[in-house]
Amino acid sequence: MARKERERRYISEYMMHEWPQGGWQLNVELGPIPQEYVDRYGLGKAAAMFRPTRPRVDAIKWTSDRYYLIEAKIRDIKAGIGDLSYYRGMVPQTPDLPFYAGQEVIMRLVVPWMIDWIRAAADAARVEVAVYWSEWIADYVKERQHYFTREYRDERAEKMRLREILGVD
Repeated sequence: MARKERERRYISEYMMHEWPQGGWQLNVELGPIPQEYVDRYGLGKAAAMFRPTRPRVDAIKWTSDRYYLIEAKIRDIKAGIGDLSYYRGMVPQTPDLPFYAGQEVIMRLVVPWMIDWIRAAADAARVEVAVYWSEWIADYVKERQHYFTREYRDERAEKMRLREILGVD
């Protein structure tokens, strides 16, 4: 079964909802590119060479006075706060950050619900939190809850047994 890119769907929906006029980009690379490669190949080609090794923020949004780095998390919200804290330090080291011209940098975490500890951790890390809900998330949460049931484990064990018998990966 193909992997469902739920967080990509989630960030795309959020960005279209929040800023339908545009002025944003998804899946943006961050971090330095060695200067010797930039000197030798130019910024574009050097960036392409280092693309696999650079971390990516889910989305950016730019205005004349603000620059948003945005992460969306449906699960593992704590990781989103940590990622944004890490990304904040990468802004000055990113020579090809689209439309960045020294604006104030805002870290924003997009989540489907708010829990007190999320707010406290985000406040401590200087991360804004935006709550955005989409109806399909409820089905995903139910699916995740089912994953840990005895019934699901038994179904999974049977699938694995049949794959082994049939020699299918």
